[in-house]
Amino acid sequence: MEKRLCFSILLALVVINSAWVIVSLHSGSVIGLTVYGVVAYLCWHRNHFQAGIIAGFVGLGIHIYEIISMGMEGLIAFECGLLIANLILPILLIYFSHRASRIAKRLAR
Repeated sequence: MEKRLCFSILLALVVINSAWVIVSLHSGSVIGLTVYGVVAYLCWHRNHFQAGIIAGFVGLGIHIYEIISMGMEGLIAFECGLLIANLILPILLIYFSHRASRIAKRLAR
């Protein structure tokens, strides 16, 4: 169950960052799209949930830094929604990746 949740969250982040690439002129969402895509592969095919934890912390940190340094002015409403989703989903990714990692370790014993 946790593995599917991690993968679903990662797919949502890939879709969100894809949408952001389309509507924005900034290249940061291309990096997010690429990273979350690679981490989705690692979690689904390799059961490497630590990658999900790391990506969650990095993604959350980057978006918190963006809000602190640049604010949300200049963003259209749709972009604000994408930014908020990029703040919430990494928190869920960290939580469920940690749970999936613990379950995978328990099953490996």
